[in-house]
Amino acid sequence: MVEAMTARFFDCHTHLFPADRMGGLMRWMHRAILDFNVSTDITADQAVLDLRAAGAERWANLLFPISPGEAAGLHVWGRELAERVPEITPFGGVHIDDADPLGVVQQAVEDYGMAGLKFHPMVQRFNPWDTGLETVLGYLNEHSLPIYVHTGYDEWYGHDFDRAGMETMLATYPEMPVVVPHIGFPDLKWGFSLADRFPQVWLDLTNVPGSFEWMGTPDDLLITFHDGLERHRERTLMGTDYPAGMGSLDDILTQFRSVGIDDGLLEHVMVKSTAAFFDRFGRPRP
Repeated sequence: MVEAMTARFFDCHTHLFPADRMGGLMRWMHRAILDFNVSTDITADQAVLDLRAAGAERWANLLFPISPGEAAGLHVWGRELAERVPEITPFGGVHIDDADPLGVVQQAVEDYGMAGLKFHPMVQRFNPWDTGLETVLGYLNEHSLPIYVHTGYDEWYGHDFDRAGMETMLATYPEMPVVVPHIGFPDLKWGFSLADRFPQVWLDLTNVPGSFEWMGTPDDLLITFHDGLERHRERTLMGTDYPAGMGSLDDILTQFRSVGIDDGLLEHVMVKSTAAFFDRFGRPRP
């Protein structure tokens, strides 16, 4: 095990799924990334053991449906996993073509203990601000419940992200905290600007440190990264994407150490600011 900067960390971004979804996700990762070194056969229970062994004390498990009608089953499964694993704060999802999206979300939060929602526009092929989800966003805003919205890697996904729509949503629903995974990588200038302009934005470092080496990122982008991280240290979160991140947990912890973040700032992000996010928005186990 790589010596971590701290003996413990908090993780805002993991994906522990039921066996069928987990298997599909991991096979996709092996097709997408050469020499990906996490087994296609990994289970949610094994991922839990790996996270504990690496020093994770608490983590967000992000569940989201890729087809209509899938969400309720994911939420039942996610609740049961969180009942067995006290470190987990579960986040759920909704599909725009669900018969009653608001009902799905109310049930997720009020019956199944989901702390908020995860949206992945590239994979789900819709945006949370699209017509049909206004009542969902209104409910989340009314109750100050957080959402994650995947950003970044547009070219890799073959996707044209709707930045104007994202910014309009942030302006329209100021009481709804929004986590921005990957900070729009490689357009970190835009990603950090969201936190500059919208106080409800939290920045998620997931995959960013590993992407500098993987994508051959120029030095000026690294400067943007360090400037933005220092500016928004109180709203920047540590995430691994495990088991579908930039390799094993050893790899990911090494990546966090390899991009020149000051030791004290790195510990602040890995422990203090991410723990503060859980303290503010996490839910007791269902």
